[in-house]
Amino acid sequence: MNDIGFLGLGKMGSSILGGILSKKLYKNECIGFYAPSEKTQQKGLNFHINLAKNECDLMINSNVIILAIEPQKYDEVLDKVKDIDFSNKVIISLAPGKDIPYLKSVFKNAHVVRAMPNTPSVIGKGVTTLAFDGEVIDEVINIFSSIGTYVIVEENEMDKAIPLQGSMPAYIFEFIKAFLDAAREFDIKEEDAKKLALNAIIGSCELALQSDKELDELIDSVCSRGGSTIAGLEAMRKEGFDEAIKACYKACVKRSYELKNIK
Repeated sequence: MNDIGFLGLGKMGSSILGGILSKKLYKNECIGFYAPSEKTQQKGLNFHINLAKNECDLMINSNVIILAIEPQKYDEVLDKVKDIDFSNKVIISLAPGKDIPYLKSVFKNAHVVRAMPNTPSVIGKGVTTLAFDGEVIDEVINIFSSIGTYVIVEENEMDKAIPLQGSMPAYIFEFIKAFLDAAREFDIKEEDAKKLALNAIIGSCELALQSDKELDELIDSVCSRGGSTIAGLEAMRKEGFDEAIKACYKACVKRSYELKNIK
């Protein structure tokens, strides 16, 4: 019997596996996985973990099961396992749009958890939103603490929070890229521009986390009346920065809800 099993072992599944191995939460011989791709199977075997025969074999023989597959594959895969008795098992779903009522309809009698980690989990700097169908499970907290930090939210907040963490790295990278493109027009070396921008963002985020000041106060602390920073902010706002962010947020949440109906 596996202490934990992974259905799928893509980027996020591999990140979680790496985290729990680095923190020694489970022994390799107590971890199982299944993926149909031979390439993915070999990747898992390279970690010296147990390859299951199929989805049913993995779920029958694992106490905690992480569903690390694309939401579009859920109905197809889960139709194969719907008759299994999941009593006393913990099911952790990583898919946007697949809510707890849907998961409980498939995994009868299981403890169901929704989790949304983000890509910085690869380096142990992730942030995960977690929603439980009942009491908080310490084992789940330990799993996601191994790849960064976490925030527990209500089920109805999971999809609404995706722009703030699951999708946020892409938006931050887009923001940085736009500034680097602009810097290129001023003949600043790309290597220098990247180092300046990335470290400024890292430092700013650390400051915001540690400060007891509101974000508006932190913004004001950088700006001086009639200075260059406020000139840039005013130009950004005039070009519709706030409206673009709101549109981005709404589109992201809307698509997450749409994924509930994709077969």
